Amino acid sequence: MAVLDASILNIALPSIMQDFNAKATDVQWLLNAYLITLVVLLIAFGRIGDMVRRDLLYSTGMAIFAFGSYLCAESWNITVFIIFRIIQAVGGAIVMGNSMALITELFPPGKRGAAMGVQAILVASAFSLGPILGGWLTTHLSWHWVFYINIPVGVIGITLAFLLLPPLGEKVKEPIDVMGLGLLAIGLGFFTLGIIKGQDWGWDSEKTIASFLIAFSYLVAFIAREITYEYPLLDFSLFRIRNFFVGILALFIMMMGLAATLFLLPFFLQGIKGLSAEESGYWLLAIPIAITILAPVAGRLSDRLNPKIMMCIGPIVFSVGLHLLNDLDVDIKFWELAPIFFVLGVGMALVMPVAMNVTMTAIPQRKAGIASGTIQTFNSLSQAMGVTFGGVLFTGKMNDLIPNGHVHISIKL
Repeated sequence: MAVLDASILNIALPSIMQDFNAKATDVQWLLNAYLITLVVLLIAFGRIGDMVRRDLLYSTGMAIFAFGSYLCAESWNITVFIIFRIIQAVGGAIVMGNSMALITELFPPGKRGAAMGVQAILVASAFSLGPILGGWLTTHLSWHWVFYINIPVGVIGITLAFLLLPPLGEKVKEPIDVMGLGLLAIGLGFFTLGIIKGQDWGWDSEKTIASFLIAFSYLVAFIAREITYEYPLLDFSLFRIRNFFVGILALFIMMMGLAATLFLLPFFLQGIKGLSAEESGYWLLAIPIAITILAPVAGRLSDRLNPKIMMCIGPIVFSVGLHLLNDLDVDIKFWELAPIFFVLGVGMALVMPVAMNVTMTAIPQRKAGIASGTIQTFNSLSQAMGVTFGGVLFTGKMNDLIPNGHVHISIKL
């Protein structure tokens, strides 16, 4: 639910803009407010999960998310809508910031890879299926159901959490670094804002430059604080663990590549081939299907084989898929394009669960929450940067995409 809601709303934005008679810039903040809140709070809630009963915190996060979804569906103007999206994102940050930590605590080494494979299915599939589900709900019901659908899922999730999750007691009892949290929130908030709005403002505009300068200053202050503070919010010693650093880097690069690809492809499918939003979503289904089939297998193999093998093969396969997309013709058929999308999905499936398993296995279990929140923060940033990178490519290559109205279209990814 939490990952899905970062992408499901895109298709519904025109309907929302019409219903509220809102400007496009106002409606965009329904997406921006959600993503910025996630990025700002993920590490903090992962850290809090190390200090309280993680099972209860996780259930609380689902409850807040479901309640925030109900509020969003019942919004009466765009301003309160944005506020309710922030409430929803707080619940999402609690859930996402502790999901991998839960897996780490509940599954021993040797079985953790398969569980991470299931996690990878849900993350990648939600990211890919968001536009399809959003398009269907908006077309056949209304945009309100983009949020209503979260309520029964949330209720079921909370019920199952209480029934199935064992009590997970506190691992550490330390004070929360409130000053560090404030520095991190401002730093990451302005960094994410600069990434999101840089394309609209212009990368050399005063607003964009100011956002990155503020972000840099506060993030440097945050690092200095965490290195010297006795109870850091983010333990930078984790980055000295090679497997932790390499795993985060692999996830960051792959998720950024997937986000850029999924941003560009709908412009080709809808703007060039003339498909509807719902139809273009179905064309992209091969990516989550490949991940669904292979991610559990890759995760299980990472418990038995050297994970370096798949973490090397995966990016190569993904790059092959991007190369095959390098020259698309407007007349390409579904059965010609689906295998290319499947190759992209295979590349992601070979990396995501393996990198998650390697990363979470490398750190002490008492720091699982910090690690989980850190991974999800970098994943969220990578998606924002991927969409921005895709937007820059799309704008820069617009003349190549439609050269004097010629039929042959070439998309460079």
